[in-house]
Amino acid sequence: MFLDATIKRNRALIEAAIELHHRGKIGPNTYVLDVDRITANAVLLKEEADRLGLKLYMMTKQIGRNPHVAQRIAATGIEQAVAVDPWEALTLARAGIRLGNVGHLVQIPSSMITEILSYQPEVITVFSVEKAKEISLEAEKQGRVQDLLLRVVGEGDLIYPGQTGGFSLERLVVSAREIMALTGVRIAGVTVFPCFLYNNDSGAVEATSNAQTLIRGAQLLRDELGLELSQINAPSANSVASLAHVRELGGTHAEPGHAFTGTTPLNANGSQPETPALVYVSEVSHLYDGKAYTYGGGFYPRGHVQKAMVGTNWDGAVENILPAAPRSAENIDYYGELLLNGSPVKVGDTVVYAFRTQIFVTRSEVAVVEGISTGEPHLVGIYDSWGNLIRNG
Repeated sequence: MFLDATIKRNRALIEAAIELHHRGKIGPNTYVLDVDRITANAVLLKEEADRLGLKLYMMTKQIGRNPHVAQRIAATGIEQAVAVDPWEALTLARAGIRLGNVGHLVQIPSSMITEILSYQPEVITVFSVEKAKEISLEAEKQGRVQDLLLRVVGEGDLIYPGQTGGFSLERLVVSAREIMALTGVRIAGVTVFPCFLYNNDSGAVEATSNAQTLIRGAQLLRDELGLELSQINAPSANSVASLAHVRELGGTHAEPGHAFTGTTPLNANGSQPETPALVYVSEVSHLYDGKAYTYGGGFYPRGHVQKAMVGTNWDGAVENILPAAPRSAENIDYYGELLLNGSPVKVGDTVVYAFRTQIFVTRSEVAVVEGISTGEPHLVGIYDSWGNLIRNG
């Protein structure tokens, strides 16, 4: 999906990835992160957010919750993170990253509330009065008042399977009154997901029906309960080009993720300000019946893998781009398959892919590399897909 854009915009990343694999510094099933470009993309996002008067929380699940990269992003001024689940929150907080939004998309389990509250997240998203009560009790024990975001849901809104939950617009005011009676929490705002999505037909990022639910929910809390809301959080498909949509909608906060690695659908052709900054490295395991089989573990079902470069150096690989065979999401990704079509491929050759991913749900290793933009790549370390350091570079 992003191979052509990466060849065009970040050849140095591909060259570094091939060299690292050729020298045995990284193995197959490794994502390579270009920290220089990720940082540069973060600067662009921060500048645009400042221009629009928006605040950003960094999303790191797509880069494997990597603490080193998160620290580099934080240094650009995007200092707080949104944690898609409580395990990500703990990984980042223990690495010194400030927590912005926790609990969205995954609620905090009862047994983890104490530790997560000890890191003083700016807001916690809740789906129920019951969870708000749990948080209130613990916040009182810690002598503080915790700000909450209420996830609101309207009839007919888009909700991905496995992500259902929140306060229906019909019950929002009643539920909010119950939460307002709690002494350890305070309603700070509302959120939904997804608020924006890329439309393949129009080639643009567009608001979903959820976006109107977000604004309607905020209006109800203000008009019916007199609440002064400090946050209208509008996540999904947030990038330099789409942040203006958040402001036009009336949002105050956004949560970019793929924009840091330049892997938003909007950037499939490399036309956006963000530079592609992530590739997936594999290796040819064997050849069979007209296909090259490449080591897997990091293929993502929604990644839209289309093709890969195969070779032992840039010149050979860029002239040897093979189409990917369709993958079934029903099977474990032990291997990827490339159609040979008579191309010269050998067992052991380096394979470089560039596609949309969510590293934290893979079995991959993550190579964090700095200095690519200056021609002096330095392997900082190898991490697992959950942000734990395996070994130094």
